[in-house]
Amino acid sequence: ILIAVNDGGFRFTDQIPSLEHLRKRNGIRAVRDFVSGNEFTYDHHTHGTAVMSILAGQQEGMLQGTAPGADYMLFRTEDVSGEFPAEEDYWAAAAEYADSAGADIITSSLGYGHFDDPSLNYKFSDLDGNSAFITRAAGIAASKGILVFSSAGNERNKTWKRILAPADGDSVISVAAVDHNRKISVFSSAGPSADGRIKPDLSAMGVNVPVQISAGSVSGASGTSFSCPVLSGISACLLQAVPAAVASEIAGAIRQSGDRYNSPDSLYGYGIPDMIRALDILQKIHLERPENTITIYPNPVTEDFEIIFREYPESVILEIFSFSGKLVFRRDFNPSPGSYLNIKALANREQGIYFLRIRTANAIYFKKIIKLNS
Repeated sequence: ILIAVNDGGFRFTDQIPSLEHLRKRNGIRAVRDFVSGNEFTYDHHTHGTAVMSILAGQQEGMLQGTAPGADYMLFRTEDVSGEFPAEEDYWAAAAEYADSAGADIITSSLGYGHFDDPSLNYKFSDLDGNSAFITRAAGIAASKGILVFSSAGNERNKTWKRILAPADGDSVISVAAVDHNRKISVFSSAGPSADGRIKPDLSAMGVNVPVQISAGSVSGASGTSFSCPVLSGISACLLQAVPAAVASEIAGAIRQSGDRYNSPDSLYGYGIPDMIRALDILQKIHLERPENTITIYPNPVTEDFEIIFREYPESVILEIFSFSGKLVFRRDFNPSPGSYLNIKALANREQGIYFLRIRTANAIYFKKIIKLNS
């Protein structure tokens, strides 16, 4: 899973201990400074570092991120020296780059509504999902199949009170902040959007969230900037668990799993998601699609097993994933009626549930395999 992080700076991301595992495996796939146009440096601000520690941090006894096994692209799109409309252009350019690089998720703990030049400010009526430049850019990214997450904003205890762009986008998952008692924070921006849609979409922990921005220390940080990566990282795990799921299905499943799904409001949105329930929703969509021309025998499996093709005119790609989403087998195959493959890939694997993904030119099918100890 590849996650693009749009932020204002990543100072010390190349040094903090909780990201050492990421650096060792070269999990930072790309970096770029869209603000200066110059060579990227791990400088400017620690805000993106805090976000990265929530997403990918892994330090025993101190910090556990929500998606430590993902790969990342770090994009500086926010000019922390002020608020300028050009930052929306930088964001759009980063989103385009993310799409070209194959990003699965864009997570953005940024919001726009007020600028150093007040004549350029957005009005609330602009937050209709179609007017703000950055919101339109986020919508285009989502239309390309990217899951786009945005912080709702920290405005409720200020004059503005409302969400900020691009949180108003109908294809953007905007995230509010709650505390450890599941109560909405005093600062978490309120919805709805200007055209009356439920916003924010969902809520996640955003008060005293453990972050690391310097060597050796973990501290608490508050803001929707930090609830956003909590949810985007967990959603990456959903995507890994059900690789055939598309972005709109992931977004729909996590909304449907919210504890306020049947009575959403303008503070919590659809509420705090239950990711086990979201996984169950996605599995019901994908993991048991019938494909009557393919048989797995035996199933449950103890050693090797056979995939039998009764009638199948297309070439296929066969892949087997562990329950955690790890690819354990891949094979290209051109079946003919009555042909079969003998698979030994699970013989020395732990018992549990595995998934066979069958990819053709026109469709993707899943079958569940149960592995037992011999």
